[in-house]
Amino acid sequence: MTDLDTQQQVYVVGGQHLQNSLLAEFLNKQGLPAIALRRVEEISADQVRSHEQTLVLGDFNTIDINTLISHLMEIDQEVVGDLLIGIFNVDDEDSLSRLAGLPMVNGGFLHDCPQDHLLKGVRAMMENELWLPRKVLQQYLMKSRGFNKTFARSEVTLTDREVEVLKVLATGAKNSDIARSLSLSPHTIKTHIYNIFKKINASNRLQAVNWAQENL
Repeated sequence: MTDLDTQQQVYVVGGQHLQNSLLAEFLNKQGLPAIALRRVEEISADQVRSHEQTLVLGDFNTIDINTLISHLMEIDQEVVGDLLIGIFNVDDEDSLSRLAGLPMVNGGFLHDCPQDHLLKGVRAMMENELWLPRKVLQQYLMKSRGFNKTFARSEVTLTDREVEVLKVLATGAKNSDIARSLSLSPHTIKTHIYNIFKKINASNRLQAVNWAQENL
């Protein structure tokens, strides 16, 4: 593995280019390579493929979140490394709670979030942690309990390998860590995770972890 393959990369995406350029500059000064872009379509699979981890920070007020997710989901199926989404400039906690249930979204930041708090959250997401206000996370977990109860373990047919992958994923491990733990390739792990999500009807890691805690 080359140095290039191990790098982390942050893309700050949104229409407020001056603000986003300043945010990218701030992250760069803190040791997190960051680039400001106006449109998510400027991010390609070839760019993401060059890094072990890529975090895309989307501006809630100037981009279409569904378009962002759709574009990145297509890329995610073509690359081996971890591709994560964070949303910033979110108007209120209710909007954050809705974002928590969307595919690939690992965290969110309110519009008045201080820079140091945002930096802490970005670093946490790079460690594969979910970054949401405690109140928002509690609200989301309460709403999702019904989801978990309707998909009991007896109703889901997971292979032994998928159970192994899900158990390690539930510890908060990154794809690369799961691969090392089970002596499999990162590409194989990503395939298993997609199959698991489909079988248990999970949109993101939060739902999968919650399901695992209830059913494994």
